Amino acid sequence: MKRTVILAVVAVVAIGLAFAGYAAYEKRALRAQLADAVAAASDRLGPTLAIDVNEPPAGLAGKLDADVMLTEVALQKIRSFAARRDPPLAEAADGYVASVLEVLRRQAGAAQYRAQFIDDRKALAAHMAAAGARSDSWGAEAIRLRKRVDDGYFGYQLAVNSLGNMLAGLADARRKLLEQMPSAKVLAETDIALARERSITAAAAAKLELENARRLAGPA
Repeated sequence: MKRTVILAVVAVVAIGLAFAGYAAYEKRALRAQLADAVAAASDRLGPTLAIDVNEPPAGLAGKLDADVMLTEVALQKIRSFAARRDPPLAEAADGYVASVLEVLRRQAGAAQYRAQFIDDRKALAAHMAAAGARSDSWGAEAIRLRKRVDDGYFGYQLAVNSLGNMLAGLADARRKLLEQMPSAKVLAETDIALARERSITAAAAAKLELENARRLAGPA
């Protein structure tokens, strides 16, 4: 009888140790998966973080669109992980990658609106330069082009301001993640801050461009 009890106790202890060992393994695996996802997100945003959105390089829009798609997939993958072993870390990693995704989206939007704003300003300038050859429809076309410039500026300004807000959110998400995983490969705090400053500068520069375009076009 005593031997049976001892064997039962040993079996219970062995099962408990095995369960604890498996739980620890699952937690380590989760941390490794989240660390990889965080590092990949940082690597995607890193090269575009230093770009001046007022002067986007050729091919930027295509790269950003691809990075947005890849980061969306990565975020969904994070959310499919069994996060019950470390909920605070899973939540922090989710927040960081989601913030990277939102910054990439705002960068893509800013690049698109910037290109449109530049094209519209050029079209308006070319039209006003041809004032000497006015036709009956010249005035109506000038009004239409000025409205396109105004609309393009509004879209760009909204995208750039939103980009600045998302960068502030990324800085906060970065801090929360490092509290849970100090070794995580995250973007440098100074790089995020400088990118936010550039977005503010870009918004101010675009406002001046709009004012110059309006002066060129004359009263609405």
